[in-house]
Amino acid sequence: MQGYSPFDKPLRDLQSADLKALKQASEGWYIEYKRETPNAVAIAKSLSAFANTYGGWLFLGVQEESKVNPVAGEFPGLPRDEVDSSLQRLRKSAVDHLNPTPHFETKVLWGPDSEVGLAEGRAVICAWIPQSSSAPHIHRTGQIYRRVSDASEPKAENDRFVLDQLWRRGDDIKHTHKDWYDRDPEFSTQEKSQPYVRLMLIADRWAERGLWIDVHDDQVRAALGEPGEVIGIPFDTVHTSSDGFIGRQLKGNDPQNLTLTWRLRRSLVSDVFIPLPLFQPDHRALLAQDLDGYMHTQRFIDLLGRYNTNALRIVDLNYVFSVLIGVAEIQERLCKLAGWSESYHLKVKLLNCWRTIPYIDVADVLDRFETYGPPMCLDSVAAFPRLPGPEDYLEIFRHPEVESSVGRVFSQAVAMFWPLALLYGVPTWEEDKPVAAYHEALQQAGRRAIDVQHRRNVRARK
Repeated sequence: MQGYSPFDKPLRDLQSADLKALKQASEGWYIEYKRETPNAVAIAKSLSAFANTYGGWLFLGVQEESKVNPVAGEFPGLPRDEVDSSLQRLRKSAVDHLNPTPHFETKVLWGPDSEVGLAEGRAVICAWIPQSSSAPHIHRTGQIYRRVSDASEPKAENDRFVLDQLWRRGDDIKHTHKDWYDRDPEFSTQEKSQPYVRLMLIADRWAERGLWIDVHDDQVRAALGEPGEVIGIPFDTVHTSSDGFIGRQLKGNDPQNLTLTWRLRRSLVSDVFIPLPLFQPDHRALLAQDLDGYMHTQRFIDLLGRYNTNALRIVDLNYVFSVLIGVAEIQERLCKLAGWSESYHLKVKLLNCWRTIPYIDVADVLDRFETYGPPMCLDSVAAFPRLPGPEDYLEIFRHPEVESSVGRVFSQAVAMFWPLALLYGVPTWEEDKPVAAYHEALQQAGRRAIDVQHRRNVRARK
């Protein structure tokens, strides 16, 4: 949750001239001014107190006017050679002195600015600490601090009722995650036998950052609908919903069916539903037609024949990696629209996948199938990670150090594919083989999948 702010813009957009707003902002519930950087123990008290109460702002390099009128009076700032060490002290004090470590963000505002009196070569450090859903944050002294009214210093808390409220604060967000986890799509009678992958994507798991896609609707439509740099999964139909947007791929599909669909909330929470091609031939030899166009189809059919397998439910996973590349590209665009520069998080669910056998047209994968037998999903619904809580997600790193946007997207797609492969018993990559070689093989199989689908469409029209 965003909470109180003395400014009319987000932290990332602040400039030194915006500090003049603090001349009307009193120290107390939401604000604390420090002329110099305190020691680590004192910083940890302030950070935990804001996180345990309603959130707030800590300003270093700001002098209050007086105790009677505790607004910002002067902006002496911190000298240039102390700024980096002060930022490090903020971070280290939170890690070393608090459990759990609360989230906070910082912005350095440099002079000169004559309007507020901030000199050249000096800076004010702004630290925003949101109200925490994982409270209480306990100081290493064993005390729990919170802000109290107009007090300029946090106070140790010993009221049992208040402490119980702090412990229960995270319950609501945990219930929200469980409700989302349990809310699988409503299927038609026909779709109940159609396998799907459900991707659950979220950036701010604890809802502490006030994350919001605050742009014009057409910008969101463009993010969902424009072809990607690497691969295109454009959603040709994008419309608003009660809490965000729904993108659907309807071209060539029956609009009554749950096709490839992206449900997006403005809080950068998404569900992506990917239908999986399912083949149920009366005899395995008929798979040759369903999988016509792949390199290793006959090898896969022969493998199934070793187990006298005739009652088949085969899921074609070959195009999924290509879809995940497109998902990663779109997620990158959405993160930029929301101003989110960090990792995001993922949970993968398989729906309606009872007794299905996966097929991936990659030689290394089939080598493992031949050695250990073909895998099968034994559950109608399977998920990884299995638990629904806000802490139970896979982190998808966005690798800002990688200059190539294509490379960043590929790495995210590989990270998304891994839990899907795990759920289906599909081997990913061997320790002695580079990840790049594996995702290149998956991408090549994805290209063949396009040709295979074209052949299926031609046969269906005849």
